[in-house]
This record gives sequence, C-alpha cells and structure tokens, in this order.
Amino acid sequence: METKNAFTNRVTFLDNLRTLMVLLVLIFHSGASYSFVPFWPFHDANPSSAIYGFMGLIDNFAMAILFFIAGYFALQSMQKGNPWHFIKGKLMRLGLPWLIITIVLLPMLDYLHYWNTSVNQGLQVRGYAEHWFLSMIEIAGFTVGRMKMSEYLDMSVHFYQRYMWFVSLLFAFFMAFALLYTAKNKLIGVHERPANDKTASNKSVFFSLALTGILTILLFALARIFIFSDFMDMLNGWFSLGNIIQFQTGKLIIYACFFALGVFGYSENWFTDYNEFGRPWIWGLACFLLFGLIGFVAMHKTETVSMGYLAAIIVLYPLWTLSFLGLFISFALRHWNRSTLLNRDLADNSYNMYLIHYIIPMTLPLLLSIWGGPVFVKFGIVAAVTLALSYCVSRYVLKPYPRAVVIGLVGLSVILALVM
Repeated sequence: METKNAFTNRVTFLDNLRTLMVLLVLIFHSGASYSFVPFWPFHDANPSSAIYGFMGLIDNFAMAILFFIAGYFALQSMQKGNPWHFIKGKLMRLGLPWLIITIVLLPMLDYLHYWNTSVNQGLQVRGYAEHWFLSMIEIAGFTVGRMKMSEYLDMSVHFYQRYMWFVSLLFAFFMAFALLYTAKNKLIGVHERPANDKTASNKSVFFSLALTGILTILLFALARIFIFSDFMDMLNGWFSLGNIIQFQTGKLIIYACFFALGVFGYSENWFTDYNEFGRPWIWGLACFLLFGLIGFVAMHKTETVSMGYLAAIIVLYPLWTLSFLGLFISFALRHWNRSTLLNRDLADNSYNMYLIHYIIPMTLPLLLSIWGGPVFVKFGIVAAVTLALSYCVSRYVLKPYPRAVVIGLVGLSVILALVM
C-alpha cells in the first residue's frame, strides 16, 4: 500500500479520488444541455430524464467528497508555514483564477448564449461591450438574498458564478479555517504532535463519521425551520452573499461538515498508516438501501409537502451522501492506492481541467444541435471531448503558458468588444 507518496508527502489514493471526482464533475456539466437542470442556458430539443437522473446522482456526492479532501489537506498546508503564507497561496491558486474567469471568460460564454437566444427569437442584439459592461454592473451590485436559478441565465440581468461557485466557496472555507486556526493557537498555543505519534483507530473513525451524520441532520433541520423550506431545492434553494459567494443552502451544510471532517481526519492521522475504513460492499449496500428509501419517499410526495416527507429527506439525504464518502474512500484506499504515471499526471492537471472545461459543454451542444442525432450520442460526444480537450489544454497550454492564456482571453474579449 502506498498511502503516502514518499517524494511529495501526498496521500496517493486521495489524489486519485480527487481526480475521479473532478472528471465526474466534467461529465456532469457535459450532460446539462441534455437534461432539465434550471441553471443551464441551453437545452436540447429532446432532453433525457435518464441523463438528468445520472447528473443528480453525481451531484449528490462529487462536490462533497472534493470538500472533504480539501479539508484533509488544509491542515497539512497550514502547518508548513504561517497563516499569511497559507492565505497568500490560496489567493494565488483560487482567488486570482476566480477573478479572471469571472470578469473575462464567463461574460463571453454568457454572451454566446444571449446572442443565440436573441437571434432565434428575432430580437435586437446588443454589442458585446455593452453586454460586458452590464454584467460588471450586476457583479458590482453585491446582491444578497435568495436566487431563483431559472432567472439567472443572463449575466447582464442577474449575476451567477456558474461553476466558479466551487472555487469561491472553497476559498471562503480556507479563510475561515485560517482564522479559526490562528485564533486557536493564540488562545491555547500550538500543540502539534508528530504524524507518527498516533494512529487513528477504526472505532474513532466510525464514531467521527456518525457524529458528522448527526450534525448534518441537525443542521438540515435548523435550515428547514429557520431559513426556508426549499433549502435543498435545485431551483429555489440557492443564496448569494454579495455575489462573491453563491451556494445551495442545503449543500453548504454538507460541504462545511465534510470540510471540517477532512480537517479533523488529518489532525487524527487518518490514512497516515493503512487504516480500515470499512468494506466497500457494506458502504455500497448502504448507498443502495438509502437510495431506495429516498426513491420510495419521493414516489409518495404529494403537492402539499408533508412533515413526514421533509423529515425523511432531512434524515436520509445527509446519510446517503455520507455513505458515498465511505464507499469511495474505502474502495480507493483498498484498490486505488498506487501512484502511476497516469495517476500523477491527471492529479497534476485536475484543477486546471476544472478551470478550463466549462467552455466546452457551454459551446459544443450549440453546434451539435444542428444535427438531430440521438441525445445519448450527443451527450457522449460532449463528455468525451470535454475530458480530452480539457486535459490537453491544461497539460500543453495552460500549465506551461499560464500568462499567455490570460493575455489571450483578455485579447479575445477586446476583439469581441470591437467587432460585435
């Protein structure tokens, strides 16, 4: 077992697992044009319920696992230097790409769909410079409040970060963690034990998972009582904090709990040595049973949402997500714990692939819409091109020439402003 990479001090199977989750997110966005998601500006003439269900399955666990992994490595990164170095590093890695993509790339992608919709409806089309300026005004409005996602399809009317919500929310988690870590050290001092000073027991791991499940359920109940009843709804459950952070309220609870669980896991030396995380088939059975229960509850949902239905979702959904964490962690720990050349290369490029990929599922489906082929074939084409092209651009363009990419994006934005 190669839990730790001897040269980078990385946890090999977690790097592999993070890569897998990023690839699933890329596939998730590839299916948006072929399903019924409310946050997407274009839908195929024949959307598929099966693709929509597949996307819902990925949405349940992929981002939550990414937040857990980010939390696990946060404490390790903090302990390598002081809080300022930690914050500075996150500003460069998360804050700067968020800013560039938000003010340069997203307006161009948004304008493409605005132009396509306006032309198809026979409406007058504004120029790109005006569209970009109106979008910047919306961003600078620092809107605070609930978001109805069906109204957030045009940046010049309502600003939506799209896939960059993950980057901004992760940055916010890192900043909150840095503040808490600094405050804790000032109050009680630094008492870090060497990594090999203790090894987590299976009992402590499962006890921590159980507490995380209970805490998430309690927070779900509080959100339902004191915030709004549709806090988990994909259409009406979103919230904006000054346009800087945008999130789905129910998912925020899960992400925060999983991030904190990751921090705690590292502090307890989870995965430093080989630790049992349960058997994958048991976690898989839990996933299947909870899925069945959620499906049974959903089938008996009435127009008037009952308290029984809400109570079932409040309890079952967090446990379902937690069971996926157990499934993927236990499987990767047992069967995907080797650092091959391909694994390392994908891990090195996974973050850049995430930053790049959105261009493809936002544009390619428009081209494929001219062809009336089967929806599953088009989805497969978009997914394959998104994965392959994102990797190639990251590996051979963005990683070696990051400044040239930024200059190119800014130049393209200027050209669009001049000619359109």
